[in-house]
Order: sequence, then C-alpha cells, then structure tokens
Amino acid sequence: MRQKSIGEVLREARESRGWTFADIQRMTKIQARLVQALEYNDFEAIPDPDYTRSFLQRYAEVLDLDASVILHAYDSKSLVVYYEAGEEPDASIDLRRNVKPKKARKSYLPLIYLLLAAIFILIFVAYIVSQRIQNQAITPPSTSYSVVSSTSDSSSMAQTTETAPSSTSSSSSEPSTAELTTSGGGSNLEVMVTGASKPVEVELSVTTATSWVSLSDTDLAGGATLSPENTTVTVTVPETVTNTTLTLGVVEGVTVRVAGQELDLSALTDQSGYISLTIE
Repeated sequence: MRQKSIGEVLREARESRGWTFADIQRMTKIQARLVQALEYNDFEAIPDPDYTRSFLQRYAEVLDLDASVILHAYDSKSLVVYYEAGEEPDASIDLRRNVKPKKARKSYLPLIYLLLAAIFILIFVAYIVSQRIQNQAITPPSTSYSVVSSTSDSSSMAQTTETAPSSTSSSSSEPSTAELTTSGGGSNLEVMVTGASKPVEVELSVTTATSWVSLSDTDLAGGATLSPENTTVTVTVPETVTNTTLTLGVVEGVTVRVAGQELDLSALTDQSGYISLTIE
C-alpha cells in the first residue's frame, strides 16, 4: 500500500503524459497558476471550496483519474491510498480511495473521449476567434499596433525622443537593431520581430511576482516558474524557428525582452496571456 498527497498524484499523472501547465489550462479552462496551486496542495489559493472541488474533479477527469477518490481525500483532508502491482488491498479499506486506471466499460469509450476532446478544441478555437473579432471591432486602427525601437548608442536614443523621422533613419542605418511590431490585446498578442540578429534571445524576468512561463520550440517548451527566488530566465530561439508562442501564466509583474528590446505588454488585459512571435 502507498500513500501520496493529492498534488503528488495530479503532478505525476500530468508529467507521465508529458503535459505542461499550459496544456492543462487549455483542456480544463483552469488558469495555469491555479493548476500549479492544486499540485502544490495550496488549496487556500482558491478562496471558494466549491471552486476547489470543481477544479479537482475537472483536473482528475482530464488525467483519467477517479475523481471520487481525489474529492474524498480533499473532503477528509487525508492522503490518497493506492496499491501497486502485486499488492492486495485489505478488505477493511474503502476501495473508493484506491487510485488506479479506470476499467474500460464499453468498447465505444475511446470514441467518447475523442468527441469530448474535439468539443474542447472547438470551444477553445471559437473563443480565440471571438476575442480577436471583438478586439478588432473596438480598437481604433491608429492604436492597433505599436513599434518599439531603440539603439545601444545614447545619442541615437536622444534623437528618438525628439523626432519620429530621426528614429526611422537611425534604425534603418543599423541593421542589428530589432523592431517589435505588436497587435491584438486581451489575452492574445501578436509580435512581429524584424531586423534582429539571429539567433534571437528572449529574456523573461520578475521582481515580486510569481508566474509560470513557457516558449514553444525552444529549451523552455516544458515551462519554468519565475518567482522572487528565481527572477530571470533567458532562452535562445533556434535560427530555424520563425514562429513561436510565449505563454504567461500571470501577465502582471512580468517583463519580456526580445532581442534586447522590452516588449510592451499593456495590451494584455487578462490575467494570463499568449504572445505569438514571428521572426523575420
């Protein structure tokens, strides 16, 4: 017989499938920081116990675990009891508390899972499309994007603050200076990176905030947690990658630099954010 906390059971099931917090957030619609709180047994981070039970049930079902076992352990504030191969459970122990794979009930059960996954994907795509349509409808064309450019030379920076034409000529004369063009808002931001020397470096940092971050198709694809104890992470985008997605579990308090340029995150008004980087 083995005993583990609820968070350990959830984390091991997720890691065995190779899923990240961002993957769980997309499948369950639970924010990445709250998923992380569940795996750390930090249930006080969720103010309402009813929401906690709902999140635990949703998370367990996505991981194909017995949700009643997880909820029983949460309600009774106890560890989850389970048996490994070759072990025989004592008849006096409630079998509902054993964590083990669900038995296949009927032959069409895999089809049901595929249909549910397809429904989740359709809902997510419809949400993203509606958000973009809404942002395009309410955002004036003149402010739908911003160009951030700078040079390492202090005199060129002084010219940038005086006149816009001077900034343009300075940028064009120094091909190593990157330009970041942003569009979108809410929870999704699209960034066009031009004029950057390859490979492009992306630096993420915090001061007092805590946020889970990941960058697809890089060494940071598996994700990392930034906190006051681990304030900065830098990752290099391979030269062969021209499109990559940056996921921020918590936007507020996070600073993002792409090719040495600080990215303006003011358009991300939701708690979590997705930044699509296109490198030319």
